[in-house]
Amino acid sequence: MEEKTVVILGATGSIGTQTVDVIGKIPGFKIVGISFGKNGTVAQDILNKFQVRYYLGDVELDNGTRVECTKELLERTQPDIVVSAVPGFDGVRATLDAMQYAKRLALATKEAMVCTGPFVKQLARENGVEIIPVDSEHSAIFQMYESNVNHIVITASGGAVRDVPLDKMDNLSPEEILKHPTWNMGKRITIDSATMVNKFFEVVEAHELFDLPYEKIDVRINPSSFVHGIVFLKDGTIKIHAGKPDMRVPIAYALTYPSRQYESYVSSVEEFDTRLLPIEKERYPLFFYGLDVVSARDKGELVRRIAFNSADEVAVEYFLERKISFGGIYQTIRTVVEKIDSEFSTVSSIEDVFNIDMLSRRCATEFLKKLTDNYR
Repeated sequence: MEEKTVVILGATGSIGTQTVDVIGKIPGFKIVGISFGKNGTVAQDILNKFQVRYYLGDVELDNGTRVECTKELLERTQPDIVVSAVPGFDGVRATLDAMQYAKRLALATKEAMVCTGPFVKQLARENGVEIIPVDSEHSAIFQMYESNVNHIVITASGGAVRDVPLDKMDNLSPEEILKHPTWNMGKRITIDSATMVNKFFEVVEAHELFDLPYEKIDVRINPSSFVHGIVFLKDGTIKIHAGKPDMRVPIAYALTYPSRQYESYVSSVEEFDTRLLPIEKERYPLFFYGLDVVSARDKGELVRRIAFNSADEVAVEYFLERKISFGGIYQTIRTVVEKIDSEFSTVSSIEDVFNIDMLSRRCATEFLKKLTDNYR
């Protein structure tokens, strides 16, 4: 069997390193290129172990050929599969670049769909790129989806604040918020899990990936993260996708689809947890604000989605640096979205996306400077 070539964008992050682990355990895949930030130690290990030829990173490595940009990395490698795992808005441009070269995009960067969903889908159609979601919830829905779907449910863990008294939440420290009850993830996504910004983004991603209206996408908390997604069919059938919370499983499926080659922990019946709990508006106001942001279904929806993401990225950094309280994230996002929404009516091009992101970050920084002074 001919090996499929893989480029991993964001190879030293949580999804990237787990992708490397998966490829080390299943035959038929060869890593031909990676991108990374400053973690040269992990990147060097990947190059050595898998004899990777090309890399893009902030750090010079001992071997391999260093390239200048994502496009050059993809041009030189011409991969069968690109794993898009660069976190945050930085992953948007990387994903757009990947759409020009990949035959299959294993998509973990949800910001690509949140901020540029219509453009990503257009590029996929034009270039014949197959998009396979890596997020556990979207992978679950993807595996069960069929044409007569009535509606779907994606699940949430509730993050570290799920059981915290409401009057204590604003005083939680970054260390407390980073103690996720079920998943081991990067810092920003762990904070976003606690605010449920992450789950709002996943609603948007499901809307874009499956062309479902927002009212057909429901969210429930499954405390153990055992249930990943539910599909309700029009004939009354209900499909439930469940399993231990392990990102290697959806990563492997995105690589090997439509077959299954990866072997993992198999749960027993005694471990089944199918509890589905409602989401408390007081506990997760940003999730509900996000739903309000997209409910108008006007031309400004994409503007607000971009501003929401940009403000969140900036505010989470301030929180992690102890410059604002946990509640300051909500204040920042709402302020920025409302301001940017009043200045832009629509997104006409990819250039507009990057301009709105830049202005949203500037607006967030200006607001946070004032908030920081008050917090001190």
